[in-house]
Amino acid sequence: MDLLLSEEQRMLRDSARRFLARAGGAERLRRLRDSEYGFDRDVLREMAAEGWLGVLVPTERGGLGLGMTEAALLLEQAGRALALEPVGASMIAAAALAASEGTDALLARVVAGDSLVMPAVDAVSGAGEVRATLAPEGAAVLEGSRLGVPAAAAADGMLVAASGPDGQMLYHVEAGAKGLRIDARRTVDGASFGDVEFDAVAAAPLVARQNRGFGRPASLRDGLLVAVSAELLGTMDAALEMTLDYLRTREQFGLPLGAFQALQHRAVDDFTRIVGTRSLLFRIAGGEGDIAPAMAAALKAHASESALRVTKSAIQMHGAIAFTDEHDAGLHLKRAMTLSAWLGNAAAQRERYAEAML
Repeated sequence: MDLLLSEEQRMLRDSARRFLARAGGAERLRRLRDSEYGFDRDVLREMAAEGWLGVLVPTERGGLGLGMTEAALLLEQAGRALALEPVGASMIAAAALAASEGTDALLARVVAGDSLVMPAVDAVSGAGEVRATLAPEGAAVLEGSRLGVPAAAAADGMLVAASGPDGQMLYHVEAGAKGLRIDARRTVDGASFGDVEFDAVAAAPLVARQNRGFGRPASLRDGLLVAVSAELLGTMDAALEMTLDYLRTREQFGLPLGAFQALQHRAVDDFTRIVGTRSLLFRIAGGEGDIAPAMAAALKAHASESALRVTKSAIQMHGAIAFTDEHDAGLHLKRAMTLSAWLGNAAAQRERYAEAML
């Protein structure tokens, strides 16, 4: 599928690709997976300087005032480049702050890359439960847990979805708050996630400006599902691209591997999965109003399954060399494994889709 992009959208996509090429791709990932937090905070600040973190923030609040289509274009490039920076989560967190009252100072720091605020929302795979009780002077106290919070150990704060007297709301928790415990762990691709415990943790409730937008927990999660699907699209597209290059150049029995019909059929099947994911992603991203929960779940299910199939196929078509850590094909598979599982894998998203359609 060839997207009908505007000139500004093409420039945004191409500038993102050039930026990430300069930052480094697979070799940078190999270095970062052994670092303290699994990503480069300076590169994330450079992304912020390019306007990425404020892509969904209105211009009057210091952002670019663009939409999910532009965010997805950026995140697709991040997926292609195997960027471990939590740029998608940062984008959606900034959009949530922009949709809430009294967040101007924090929002400005997040958009500038000076403060890293990560969303801590429930996943359909069962990421714990957080409850909020009222405290004096408009504050709240959180009890419970959240599993799989990206970059939790490096974050300066979190946006926590919790159930309270007024139903589900978002609460801002600062890093180092009393009673906050983070069990950091690494995923197979080297990214850092954290299992977070809230033991009477003080939090500031965020009041959504209106009954729409990312200021509500459900919409925040749906935005994250679209964001991670865009990264999955990027990593599977890059995996197929390197595979096609290999099939054109590697010879067997005096012929390029791409001349063998069985491999052609496999490559075409991979291509159709990528096209289907891209079509669904940008149809949802370009829609009016809030993202429908059923469509967000359908997209994440399709992207998760497709990315795993395409990246596994890349391993198989490369043969034995792809099983070595030195080859980049395995890095794309590992990245797909992490992103496809986050916030619920394909099976969990299908279940959520069915519930949303009832």
